[in-house]
Amino acid sequence: MNEKHYKEKLSNFVNHELANDERQMIGEHLLVCADCRAEHDKIKFGAALASQIKQSDAPENLWNKIENTLDGKEEKAKISLIPNFAFFSSRSFVVATGLLIVFGLTTAFYLVFLRNDTMETVKTETPIYNANVEIPQVVSTSNETLTNQNSNKIVSANTDSNISIQSQIANSNPKILPKVSPIKPKEVLPVQNNRASWNVETLAGMPKVGNSFENGKLAVGQFLETDANSRAKIEVANIGQVEIAPNSRVQLVNSNSNEHRLSLERGILQAKILAPPRLFIVDTPSAVAVDLGCEYTLEVDKDGNSKLHVTSGFVALEKDGRESIVPAGAMALTKKGKGIGTPFADDSSAELQNALYKFDFENGGNEALQTIIKEANLYDSLTLWHLLSRVPKTEREKVFDVLASFVKPPANVTREGILRLDKKMLDAWWKEVENVWFS
Repeated sequence: MNEKHYKEKLSNFVNHELANDERQMIGEHLLVCADCRAEHDKIKFGAALASQIKQSDAPENLWNKIENTLDGKEEKAKISLIPNFAFFSSRSFVVATGLLIVFGLTTAFYLVFLRNDTMETVKTETPIYNANVEIPQVVSTSNETLTNQNSNKIVSANTDSNISIQSQIANSNPKILPKVSPIKPKEVLPVQNNRASWNVETLAGMPKVGNSFENGKLAVGQFLETDANSRAKIEVANIGQVEIAPNSRVQLVNSNSNEHRLSLERGILQAKILAPPRLFIVDTPSAVAVDLGCEYTLEVDKDGNSKLHVTSGFVALEKDGRESIVPAGAMALTKKGKGIGTPFADDSSAELQNALYKFDFENGGNEALQTIIKEANLYDSLTLWHLLSRVPKTEREKVFDVLASFVKPPANVTREGILRLDKKMLDAWWKEVENVWFS
């Protein structure tokens, strides 16, 4: 196995700057190298954050300011202003102080006497309220935005700065005040929706996006739901498509150059994706399915448990630090609250599948493991390789022996290294298991 790492090229890989053959090589390496995969995820996360930063032009005079600063002009200009403020004459100071006192007295007189009447609230003949719900709206003395609760229309109140309308106070004040003209609603342009969206095609029945389905689009944040008689096909940006079976509910979580993500709440989807590894992701209540360039079917039952069946390429199931790599021709189960199960060939014996379910989800322990070892054949090497890191240390040697009888370990893989779960040796042996699987 090639033990070379590709960390220095991961940025180019994430940004689609490599040739196809090199991208394929790095994608396969990410399947088995946790170190490179962790670095890849960090770079991908950083790229996703960077894509959210809005760009804007610098002020036109910015470069002039920079040049002035470098030439010392800015500093000189500041210094030249100091005498204008530092050497006020005493006479100027007295005059300025007198003006401030006069202004203060005038303002106080206005607030106490003149505004006493005008600040009283009045009841207008045409108050602003909804015709169905008699709740007068409050209009402030400034240009304030009022929201009509039933019509959801935004009204801009341009009122005289000396008049405030509050109907509750006006009812208790019999004084007659000037009438206030009704405020005309200000025209508001519709809000533009800039969320990413995917095209949706109806295959049968009437699938719904939200409460309806009119424009054939599924936007980020929206749910697509099918009933017993409905089916739909979603175009996943420009990398593939997903068919949604009846009685399913999915949400478009994210869509950008670094990640396309769905959430399958319940039901069945069939995905056909042609893209670099880890670009298309599906969340379920019990695990995350990470597409590695493939075709697969993913099913989620009413309890949040899932079943994955891969028909082309690879899918990685991930949850709480555990990962199951599921190649074409294999399946894997997940159970909500229990985690990810061990992958198995779709033609494995019923006895092996039952024993594996007990081992993964029902604490089947040594008895279930013995049945798995007894029933295993060459194509169950996929299951045995995953079990090496999942069985108790005391049982690991038994799994090693039966796996070695089907797939010979490479020259650089030792019994002792596998028993202590040496990462490089496990990855090297996985490459051999993969070769046997696809031979």
